[in-house]
Amino acid sequence: MRIADLLLPAALSAGLATQAAAAELVPLGQYTWREDGSAFGGFSGLVMAPGGTSFYAVSDEGELFHATVLRGAANRIERIATDWHSRLIDNNGKPVAGFTADAEALAPARDGGLYVAYESYARITEIHPPDVNPTALHAYQRFRDLWSNESFEGVAERPGGGLIVVSEKPDGSEGAYPTFLGDGHGTAMAWRPGPGIPGADGGFDASDAAFGSDGRFYLLERRVSLGGFATRIRRFGWQDGAFGASETLLETASGALDNMEGMSLWTDAAGRTVISLISDDNFLFLQRTLVAEYEVKEAQ
Repeated sequence: MRIADLLLPAALSAGLATQAAAAELVPLGQYTWREDGSAFGGFSGLVMAPGGTSFYAVSDEGELFHATVLRGAANRIERIATDWHSRLIDNNGKPVAGFTADAEALAPARDGGLYVAYESYARITEIHPPDVNPTALHAYQRFRDLWSNESFEGVAERPGGGLIVVSEKPDGSEGAYPTFLGDGHGTAMAWRPGPGIPGADGGFDASDAAFGSDGRFYLLERRVSLGGFATRIRRFGWQDGAFGASETLLETASGALDNMEGMSLWTDAAGRTVISLISDDNFLFLQRTLVAEYEVKEAQ
C-alpha cells in the first residue's frame, strides 16, 4: 500500500537562510514516499528523468528502484509508483551484500547508462538498466585507501567529459572535500586526485553532487545534530578542471527536512531547472523517505 501526502510549499521554506546570490531556490513541494517491503528505503542516490516523469533511486543496501512520478497542478508530485526494483550486482557477478552493497550516488551517463559510486568497498561502476551488471571503471584496489564508511558520496559526469567523484568528509588540513577525476573508458579509466571543494565548514558533510545544464557544479551537504538534519546546497563555477566562485542556494535549520542524501537536476516542460532531493531514512521508522523539489530561479 502506498500512502502519499503532499505538503504546502511554505513548509519547504522553513529554516531557509538567504544571502545575496545570483540565484534562489523556490520551493515547489514535498512528497513523502512510502511503500511496504524490506528492500524499500535507505535511498542515497537519485536520477530524475527529463520532464520529471520517472526516476532511478539507489539505496545504501544496493537496491536500485525505478519509479513513475505522477504530477498535478504546478507540476507538483501527487504520487510515486515503483515500476521495478533489483539488487545491484558486484564485480564478480554476485548480488551485492555487506561490504560491497553500500551504493551512495547515482549520475546519468551520456550513453544512456548510470554511474554508481559506492563507499565501504569504494568504487565506481556503470550500469545500463534494467541490466544491473556493472562495468568496472578502475582496477579492483584502485581506491583501497578509501575502503571505509566515509568515502564516496557523489559522482557526476564533467561538462567536458570524464567523471568527478566527491568524498564525504573534508580534508582536515585544507578544509575542503577531496575529489578524484577519471578519464577514459572501462577498467582503463585513469584516475587522479582532483581539486578540493572549498568551504567544507559548519559541521557539514558532502552527500551528493551534480553538474547543471549551466555547466556549474552543485553540491548537496547535510549536518546532523540533536535537532535533526540540516541541508545545504552550494554551487560553484567550473572551468579547466578547477572550482570557481561559490554561492549558497539553500541552508535549512535542523529538522526542516530530513537526511537528504540524493540530488538530481532536470528541466521541466516549461524550461525551468528543478532540483529534486531524496532522503535516506536509514530504514528507521522515526525517519521518512522525503522527496523535496525546488526551482533554480536566476536573478533577473
